[in-house]
Amino acid sequence: MNKWIKLSLVTALALSTTAFANEDVKTPKEVKNLTEMFSEGEVSGQIRLGYATNKVKTAGDKDTYATAAGGQLKYETASLMGVSLGAAMYTSHSVDTLSGKDAKYNDEMASSQKSYTELAEAYLNFSYEGFEFRGGRQLIDTPLADSDDIRMTPHTFEAYIASYTFKELGLAFIAGNILSWQGVDSDYSNAVNNSWAKTGEDGTRLGAVTYADHFLEASVWYYDVTKETTAVYLDAVGTIDITDDISVAIAAQYLTEDEKESSYIEGNIVGAMVEAGFYDVTATAAFDKVSVKDGKSIFEGFGGGASYTNLDTMTAGTLHDGTYGDGSSYMLGLAYEIAGFNIFGAYGDYKADAITVGNKAHVTEVNLGLECEYNDGEADATIIYVIGKDKESATKTEFDNDRIQVVLNYNF
Repeated sequence: MNKWIKLSLVTALALSTTAFANEDVKTPKEVKNLTEMFSEGEVSGQIRLGYATNKVKTAGDKDTYATAAGGQLKYETASLMGVSLGAAMYTSHSVDTLSGKDAKYNDEMASSQKSYTELAEAYLNFSYEGFEFRGGRQLIDTPLADSDDIRMTPHTFEAYIASYTFKELGLAFIAGNILSWQGVDSDYSNAVNNSWAKTGEDGTRLGAVTYADHFLEASVWYYDVTKETTAVYLDAVGTIDITDDISVAIAAQYLTEDEKESSYIEGNIVGAMVEAGFYDVTATAAFDKVSVKDGKSIFEGFGGGASYTNLDTMTAGTLHDGTYGDGSSYMLGLAYEIAGFNIFGAYGDYKADAITVGNKAHVTEVNLGLECEYNDGEADATIIYVIGKDKESATKTEFDNDRIQVVLNYNF
């Protein structure tokens, strides 16, 4: 699954230029002593209410729904000689009187245990000129490991990551090791004994080089998911501002993966995307081609993945799990901003060839939604309606479903 549909190349490709998901948060204040380091620290957080319902059409299955309340509470110290500390609790709790029971319960909002509370962030940060290091539990956004904040709380990772940025050249170098992760896409590890799942037998080592200037953003990423796969991901986007209100952006991406230890992960994705912005209207068209060896699958990462055709439920690689072979997908989207509201819609079409005769796949997904923001982000709300259809099967399958999700946030 992926993030809310975001019809902006700037947003979609932000994953390619940094490893730290909270890069847009202001740098901690520099202080002179240990006392001030803690007294000048800052508290932030979020209160979130969520509702989701999933109407399924397969025989014998029941519709599921859930209502949950939760959020985040974070404290980050000021910086002393470049060193700062941070920690955050994430939590989500099912509102039982408003949630489905037994087979009708939707566990995406508050885990299979109907609640979870996790020390999701606990890190040490060190910054000196262009160098930055962060170790511990933290938010990360990279092409194959990302926060994917699509339900009640985002993913976080136990990781150790260093970067060095040459601002005058627009170059950044990143290296690190990701050991484990938690969140909805990791199934909360069932939220029983340990909410953290491994990212490979001995973690995932990564390295990257990124470049950015006023016109071009480009990056190369390497991942070694131990005993599973090695992956190389490349992307680039060029933006032309025709006027202050009219712009065009063109992007391309390539992912290639090699199997390790009989993991059955081997293949590649190649894609392109074009976006045109005209005053308050944004139009997007994207295409991805997936190739896998017979019986193999494609790995799109720990999180939502970076493929251009990814929507709320379907991704470019969803159909390529060893059951189906090569395939392609395209996505068309349109968004309109007016008076603080963002109205958006997207259509995705996903096809996969048969490995065996008569076993093809063809699925479509429609995303319709509305986003609004109050008082410069102090509060916001999103509603999204997802319609999935299996166009190939004569009987209803898991891809035939309607989904509605509403999320309300208060940020402080």
